[in-house]
Amino acid sequence: MGQAGTSLWLSLEQGSPLVLLSTHKTLLDGILLPFVLLSQGLGVLCVAWDSRVCSPALRALLRKLGGLFLPSEANLSLDSSEGLLARAVVQVVIEQLLVSGQPLLIFLEEPPGTLGPQLSALGQAWLGFVVRAVQVGIIPDTLLVPVAVTYDVVPDAPCEIYHASAPLGLWTGALAVLRSLCSHLGCSRQICSRVHLAQPFSLQEYTISARSCWGSRQTLEQLLQPIVLGQCTAVPDTEKEQGWTPIIGPLLALKEEDQLLVRRLSHHVLSASVASSAVMSTAIMATLLLFKHQKGVFLSQLLGEFSWLTEEILLRGFDVGFSGQLRSLLQHTLSLLRAHVALLRIRQGDLLVVPRPGPGLAHLARLSAELLPVFLSEAVGACAVRGLLVGRVPPQGPWELQGIELLSQNELYRQILLLMHLLPQELLLLQPCQSSYCYCQEVLDRLIQCGLLVAEESLATQSSCFSCSRPPPRKKGSLSVWTQSSPSGLSGPSET
Repeated sequence: MGQAGTSLWLSLEQGSPLVLLSTHKTLLDGILLPFVLLSQGLGVLCVAWDSRVCSPALRALLRKLGGLFLPSEANLSLDSSEGLLARAVVQVVIEQLLVSGQPLLIFLEEPPGTLGPQLSALGQAWLGFVVRAVQVGIIPDTLLVPVAVTYDVVPDAPCEIYHASAPLGLWTGALAVLRSLCSHLGCSRQICSRVHLAQPFSLQEYTISARSCWGSRQTLEQLLQPIVLGQCTAVPDTEKEQGWTPIIGPLLALKEEDQLLVRRLSHHVLSASVASSAVMSTAIMATLLLFKHQKGVFLSQLLGEFSWLTEEILLRGFDVGFSGQLRSLLQHTLSLLRAHVALLRIRQGDLLVVPRPGPGLAHLARLSAELLPVFLSEAVGACAVRGLLVGRVPPQGPWELQGIELLSQNELYRQILLLMHLLPQELLLLQPCQSSYCYCQEVLDRLIQCGLLVAEESLATQSSCFSCSRPPPRKKGSLSVWTQSSPSGLSGPSET
């Protein structure tokens, strides 16, 4: 929360309203997050809600408390008079809110229920209203703050609220909030929530910078024509402009370049928010139990593996949301997961930790998804290497490589680029200004850094990548790439 005071100070000094763009982990975020930020001196927040996740009774209460809901008429066609009126009313409300200086909270992620980050069409629509208010000069500028919120355990609420199809009721929400507050007061198990405000930035400055880069953009015809004519075989370094999230009425009312600006801005903010998110102890524990020890593991072994995985996360520039003595930390984490794991005392002074089957594994999968952004580069690189090797290994296996398998660097680049075009951009968390080839090199660097690949520079002009079961003899002045059968960087501590 160290950035909270800085953001508030900058906002007051510049006279710019504050717009917080947050990730979305639970349907209770819109209730709990304003309380947390209010305690840090950010004032009373106005929350832009999704009407699909609230019951009619809860919507009525939130409206009285200042919550914003997009009317259904705003999604009507552009030539509909009702749609035009609804969008105009919402635009005026947003403008008055920004002029008054009251902070606005918008959730850029879809409501909980999907694994991995996914941009919200409604969140982009709310952001579009803010962009429009600055463009028409209602306010000179606004300060955008990426917000990341994480929990070690999602606040107590019925399991149905994990799905967008089950709206949050008035009494259900009140009871869940009460339970969460009681946990912080020591009435039950302690649940930790971590809110991080990333570096704030000016919307006006971002707009000017983004538009200055558009003059050099090539059309799709210019990019694909050399490939069609056989003049180039490389995959073009182009950003995917196709919408992986549906564009609803309010965004369609904007100009095409403004729609592009909102989409790029949303990707930029979501990437910054996820990068600043803290990894909680329950996510690390869930990952170890789900992917390494579904049949069970002793607590003494978990101590070493938990410490190892924590170090790997920190080495990749991500933060963790816990501290303290390791054994006490693991005991606390297991107490939070006690509904999904079984603790068996088989030998003296040690516990056997076994994940519970069924819903327990599904819950661990949701928690472990928090580590996806941490190891995403390695995952993309490993898929690219496997895709190149799959045609060279018999279908029946074994996958142990016999001798040396050469893979050119261009082949790896091409394979990674194809994966980039296949996967959603919000899943890859690419910055809109980041070059595709820069990302390819970043992936290769990560694989080399963690020991999956080893580079060797040859005397030829073209460097090559190859896989083998053991390091090849090193040539003077050469750089090659090979894969180890047991990479030291990701294999974890040895098991006893």
